[in-house]
Amino acid sequence: MKRFFSEARTQQLGVFWGVVIIAGIFVSDHVRVLPSIGIAGLFATGAGYALAHRRVAQRAHWPVLLSFVLVYALHVGTALAHAGWGTEILQRDAVLQLPFLVLPLAFLLLPSWRPAHKRALWLVLIGGCLVAAARATTYYLLHRATIDESYLRSQVIPTVPDYIRFSLLVSMAVLAGLVLVLNRELRPRLRLATWVGVVVLFLFQHLLAVRSGVVTMYAAGALWLFWLGWQLRHWRVALAGAAAVLLLGGACLVLFPTLRNKISVTRTDAKQLDTVGAANYYSVTARVYSYDVAWALVKQRPLFGLSKVGLEPAMARQYRAMYPGIEPAHYLLPHNQFLYNLAAYGAFGLLVFLVGFYYALWVGIRQRNLMLLLMYAIVTLSFVAEYTLETQIGVLIGLFFILLAAAPVAPPATPGAPAPR
Repeated sequence: MKRFFSEARTQQLGVFWGVVIIAGIFVSDHVRVLPSIGIAGLFATGAGYALAHRRVAQRAHWPVLLSFVLVYALHVGTALAHAGWGTEILQRDAVLQLPFLVLPLAFLLLPSWRPAHKRALWLVLIGGCLVAAARATTYYLLHRATIDESYLRSQVIPTVPDYIRFSLLVSMAVLAGLVLVLNRELRPRLRLATWVGVVVLFLFQHLLAVRSGVVTMYAAGALWLFWLGWQLRHWRVALAGAAAVLLLGGACLVLFPTLRNKISVTRTDAKQLDTVGAANYYSVTARVYSYDVAWALVKQRPLFGLSKVGLEPAMARQYRAMYPGIEPAHYLLPHNQFLYNLAAYGAFGLLVFLVGFYYALWVGIRQRNLMLLLMYAIVTLSFVAEYTLETQIGVLIGLFFILLAAAPVAPPATPGAPAPR
């Protein structure tokens, strides 16, 4: 068993299961179980390595890795306290949030990752986004007039996974590609190909024109440029990069009707905020009213919340009381992960979530882990307008790539040293 789970083979298996997880995200509509198979395989590999070598490989890093388990404990603990295990919503939520238990344990048990292996997984993410973007772009070109008009009705180009999650993946791929290119650890041809892929995905993000995707990409890009200037003292490169981004962004505004139409419909939407009935037709307006209703519930149960089980029916009752003009079909849960957690788990639960989810960020800032900072920036900005962690793909996007960026890296091999066994 020890021979099978050698360090080198375990690292290779970790890459394989990582590829399965990333591929599973992109085919989730067709093979929904594939990401779960990848997670199970990654955990089984880590457990096999730990049993074979009788040690916890990342014991020194357990606070960072296991802090995420607090999020799972929050979901299960508060639901049990409010409703009991027999509740179907609780059972579904316990399965949905299971990656917050299994993935941190897997990364705790796996040996340190080789830099080349981590780079390979980031390149797989970029490749997956390029393939999915090519498919979406082809569909757009075949139905251009219809899709351009549909953007005026708040619709978008069909994508897999869904357009909100996909736009976040594109932002992650663009920023991960920039970091890989900046580090100059790729072979020249691969580095050039990565540059091309980053530019293509940057342009595609504007064609797709999903608000959360565009905002996260630009905000994380600004953080990357600030890092170049402040931390690395590459101010000329940072300024040149900012100018190039603004130039490309302006060109996209001219070239892509989808982007212009999305801006137009967003402006129209924003003008309806004072009209309650507009929440039945406009997405931004509907989100704003969902925040108002959720905040009213927070005031009623500020410390421990309503639980995830009780949140939806409580929201429906509060909508009827506060805004009878909004139809039940358009009742929204609060599209903000922080407000969602505050309403469901109260101030105490929100504090547990913040500690559990963001402790790794605190450590990453001290370690100057740029990739981790960028992944956190993208995920956190998504929290502002979505309850990202309440869907299967959202959980994976919000957790796996952060864990990958935070995973300890094996030191470079000493020349002449024997290969790990």
